[in-house]
Amino acid sequence: MRVVTRFFGYVMLSHAWQGNEPSFQDVNEVKSVQNLPDTPLNQKLRNFCEETRKLGYNWAWSDTCCIDKTTSSILNQSLTSMYKWYADSAATLGIQSNLGDLAHCLWMTRAWTLQELLVPQVIFFYDSEWQPYLGITGANHKESPEIMQELADAIKIPHGTIVRFSPGDLGVREKLRLASTRNAMVEEDVAYSLIGIFQSDIRPHYGEGADALGHLLEEIVARSGEVAVLAWSGESSSYNSCLPASISVYSQIPYNPPSLEGEEMETCITELRGKLPQREALSLYNHISFLPPARFATRRLHLPCVVFSVRRLVIQELLWRQ
Repeated sequence: MRVVTRFFGYVMLSHAWQGNEPSFQDVNEVKSVQNLPDTPLNQKLRNFCEETRKLGYNWAWSDTCCIDKTTSSILNQSLTSMYKWYADSAATLGIQSNLGDLAHCLWMTRAWTLQELLVPQVIFFYDSEWQPYLGITGANHKESPEIMQELADAIKIPHGTIVRFSPGDLGVREKLRLASTRNAMVEEDVAYSLIGIFQSDIRPHYGEGADALGHLLEEIVARSGEVAVLAWSGESSSYNSCLPASISVYSQIPYNPPSLEGEEMETCITELRGKLPQREALSLYNHISFLPPARFATRRLHLPCVVFSVRRLVIQELLWRQ
């Protein structure tokens, strides 16, 4: 079984797109990556294949040339399957396109590379010359405390979450924060790159522009009832004014009021006891506990609320003195 698994194991390329990358049609026409014209981007693909061989694997996959992007059904299926493909890979090779430390390279600013960092179980980082990052060799860079700590400090999550990531490890707002500092060459990819991380069911449709983010956020609220998605300030989306036009607004940390403790908590409880009978307090608590989650329907936001009956209406006349 191990022999079969090893034989069919595949290696994924993780990189920042830089212009005219070799396409499915380019490789199909010349039958081999070795026959591609000598350009820096074609050489990057050849180096990736050679490194895959050095690691002992027979199959290499790159998003540049392994997806027929002229067929919408294939492209859409690939986008929704990308998370699983990286998760199931034997290894992922992350290549820097510029010199410097990993935490501040171009690779760390792209939308798609967020899941390509978190999801694979085995990852190797290389500099722009295809040398192991920091000269660190071994079976897996996710086992390198130095590299993992550098990345954890850069994106501000525990390094253990990077090593063993699962979609349930982070809350909705934290995932949005991680995505807020990244950008994409195609506007829709800001949302499509998060399909796996949010376990979303949205269907990619290039051409919808900024509405792609609106669809994703709408579904997040519908699935989780997480109203923290609505805590933002900035320009509103044309898709729905309750949602932001840009994911960058989630870099802002929402206000969390301090929790009450000790004597302060006891003081508040004592004051409430004098103002609100226990039976009414319990009734209010039950109302809140059984409220339905927030949801969207036909692009309209429905928020839960508690309705109180009016027991007395007092009209007070105000006298103005001149």
